[in-house]
Amino acid sequence: MSFPERAGWYDDPEDDTQLRYFDGVVWSDHRVPRQTRSAQPVDPAPQQGGQYAQASGPGRDVFGRPSAQGQTQAPQQPGWGTSPAGPTTADGQPLASFGTRATAYLIDTVIMGVLVLLTSGWAWWLFMADYWRRAMEGTMSGTPDPVTFEEASSYLQYLDYEYLFIAVAIMVLVQAVYGIGFLVARGATPGKMMAGIHVRGVHHPGPLGFGTAFMRMLLPMILRVLWVLTCMVEVVFRALDLLWPLKDARRQALHDKIAGTQVVVGKQPRERS
Repeated sequence: MSFPERAGWYDDPEDDTQLRYFDGVVWSDHRVPRQTRSAQPVDPAPQQGGQYAQASGPGRDVFGRPSAQGQTQAPQQPGWGTSPAGPTTADGQPLASFGTRATAYLIDTVIMGVLVLLTSGWAWWLFMADYWRRAMEGTMSGTPDPVTFEEASSYLQYLDYEYLFIAVAIMVLVQAVYGIGFLVARGATPGKMMAGIHVRGVHHPGPLGFGTAFMRMLLPMILRVLWVLTCMVEVVFRALDLLWPLKDARRQALHDKIAGTQVVVGKQPRERS
């Protein structure tokens, strides 16, 4: 696929009936129907908020061509060419809503839960096996007196904390491979792909590098460790992280701010070849 020298609207190399916007780095997913004559690259690019720059002179459309109706017209393309329902990136790409992000998070949580069970379930069982065995022996002994707090606490000595550390290490590793791998390869985890959103840099679209993906996953991985050390602190910080987009002008969670990323609507643009 060829690439123009500057940003603008060009004939879509994949569909000669469409015009496609090139942002100066990669071909975007934004297209409009092609008119009867070939389109010429125009500047400026679509402005923030998804609005088109107005071509100078009366009776011309946004591409600078005469309008059949004698008025400035913008191509009607959902989410592009008209004001989006919500905030956008600096170059006009609609940001994902909180509800869409929450849906993607729930899907990823279910997938991660299955992966963690398959990879570290054995370690969790060995961590608690002796504890449950002793607890069941006490329950099945038929002793009529209730178990006191001191007696219940004494069972904790049967927990094998070596396997706890192994289980947590496996959980963090699975989360890192899952999150970083999909972000680098596809720009989105399976939950985000199902929800129709992806992650990009604040100041540029396109694929994420390993460093950016790692920084974005750093806070979730730290919270995973905190969950073992002190569950209440982990719950508070995770809730704060997940709810932050509700009040943030860029709809960024805390882990987005650490990595300098935003979650936007649509698929990730393909890499330049």
